[in-house]
Amino acid sequence: MNNPFENRIARRFRDKGYYTVVSAGSRGIADVVAIKANEILFIQCKRNRGLFPAEKQKLKEIASNFNARAYFATHKKGRVLIQEI
Repeated sequence: MNNPFENRIARRFRDKGYYTVVSAGSRGIADVVAIKANEILFIQCKRNRGLFPAEKQKLKEIASNFNARAYFATHKKGRVLIQEI
């Protein structure tokens, strides 16, 4: 079953014209993959914490292998923050 926060992030990217895939149960390196015309984004979502350095490094490495960009999405003080890493 998909996480509501991951679905919310996927919806934000769909609204911007991306095709999105949500990884159920956080089994992959990215919780959300967003694709639009020659652009691939790997997005790791953490509702209540940041990324550990090893998680960040692995996400960046895998994104690089696919000529993709790595992003981190979190929820802080009632706001959703999405940043490229």
